[in-house]
Amino acid sequence: MTNPYDPPPDDGPIDPNPGYPEPPWSSPYLPQPTAPIPPPHGYPGSYPPPWDSGRPGSVLAASVLAYIDAGLLILAGLLLLVGASALNGWNNAFGGSDQGVTAELTADGMINLLSAGLQIAGAVMMAGRNVRGRLLFSVGAGMCVGAGCYWLVRVGGGGAIIWAGVFVALPVIGLVMSWTAQSTAWLRGESPHPGPPRAFGT
Repeated sequence: MTNPYDPPPDDGPIDPNPGYPEPPWSSPYLPQPTAPIPPPHGYPGSYPPPWDSGRPGSVLAASVLAYIDAGLLILAGLLLLVGASALNGWNNAFGGSDQGVTAELTADGMINLLSAGLQIAGAVMMAGRNVRGRLLFSVGAGMCVGAGCYWLVRVGGGGAIIWAGVFVALPVIGLVMSWTAQSTAWLRGESPHPGPPRAFGT
């Protein structure tokens, strides 16, 4: 018994070549094979790391020395300014005549703070690969060396030699580190590892 709601039977001719669904491997929307990923650096067959994958150790060392020397200069500068203020108060209270010493301590304290600021700014800019940062650092370091030599001559003695040596040695080493050929090439955006020299005429 047939159901009146069933669709009528298909009385059409049978197709001798029925269509079949397209195999999935022939679809143009499938992802195409990609090139193999090279192994990490250090493994056989890997590419060499780029020359500018990191800043040179000389630039990093110069920046660290600049921060250390700047911290010492800020501490010394504040002590000099406090001493100058105390000496000026003593002179005003008791009628002293050490105005020259007060001015000297004030000037040296300001020089220390200015040198520290230049060294910090230069170190930050050098770490950011700015060649002008080395110039700022060099000016600040030169001021520190000059002030250390002044106090070495001004005071003298073994204590002054040790104290001035600490303040002078750090910026001198930092200057040497920042002006190496590798540091110069990196700051200028050049390769610090040039290729082998070529034969004459090539």
